[in-house]
Amino acid sequence: MQQIKISNALKLLALLGCAVFAQPSLAEWQIIDDNFLAKVYYDPNKMKKSTSYPEVWQMTDLKSRAESGAISRLILVQYDCVDRRRRTLASAGYSQHMAQGKPIFTDVSQGVWHPVVKDTVMNTILEMACAREEAGNGEEKSSKKSTDTEKTSESEK
Repeated sequence: MQQIKISNALKLLALLGCAVFAQPSLAEWQIIDDNFLAKVYYDPNKMKKSTSYPEVWQMTDLKSRAESGAISRLILVQYDCVDRRRRTLASAGYSQHMAQGKPIFTDVSQGVWHPVVKDTVMNTILEMACAREEAGNGEEKSSKKSTDTEKTSESEK
């Protein structure tokens, strides 16, 4: 039980640290959708690579205040490129637009997996994150291949 509390406290500290680091003044937020409810942004420079589960920082700037009092949200989402699903790893709500102002809430509980539906903002982000993942894996493979070729050439000398 004590270990769970420490783990949650560490996750909260990590979220708050990342939230500070991901503030608009330091982040390269790019808008991905502007609809009647909100503007949705993501930071392509902070997409975390992993085998098939890239993580993406998203920011939702609401057009009107939510019941919680938040007007913007900062969310860390993990995508599953193989099964085309997503889950929230951490989130925070803010009192001002663009994740500024006082944090109103933070949640570091790992969410459950949800399917990503075609023709949605989440699908667009999943495709970008997974394409970046494939490109990164392709670069690793091609650099390994060139290293192997160099080793073969040297051994033939």
